[in-house]
Amino acid sequence: MATHSEALLDFYGGEVLGEAVYSAPVAAGQNEDERLKWGTLLQLETETKAWLRAAMVAHGVSIAEQTADREKGIAIGEQFKTLPWMAQMQGLHDAITGDYLPRYRSHADAAQARGAAAEEAVCRYMVEHEQAQVDFTKRELAGEGSRSLEPVVKHLKYPIQR
Repeated sequence: MATHSEALLDFYGGEVLGEAVYSAPVAAGQNEDERLKWGTLLQLETETKAWLRAAMVAHGVSIAEQTADREKGIAIGEQFKTLPWMAQMQGLHDAITGDYLPRYRSHADAAQARGAAAEEAVCRYMVEHEQAQVDFTKRELAGEGSRSLEPVVKHLKYPIQR
């Protein structure tokens, strides 16, 4: 069972990685719609990373970004940008549901077991953050691209406008 400090580091590293992953396809998008969607996902990662910093500092956790997280994200992003759109969506869906959602849920469950409501709230938000991206990919894969960003945009303070 991870400590809350370990969970915060995991979340933060995920956001750093996510920013790097989403940066490559946003630049390589085949059209304005794809660039907007990747840009909105990039915005989600950036805003969430900034939001996490307050909790991290409050728990004495360093907010320094790890180069390894960014480099791993860049490598993944470079692979993603070469794939067709639906393969990108399936890959993103599989990565989040196979790794991030289960891991983040375990952090939330650990916080709940400790009876730490404030910690659990941070963890549950991160689960919702990942679920929003899964919901985006599900809508894209189902051909609902016109409303795919709705679950993501509801988490943004500064949504990107066309």
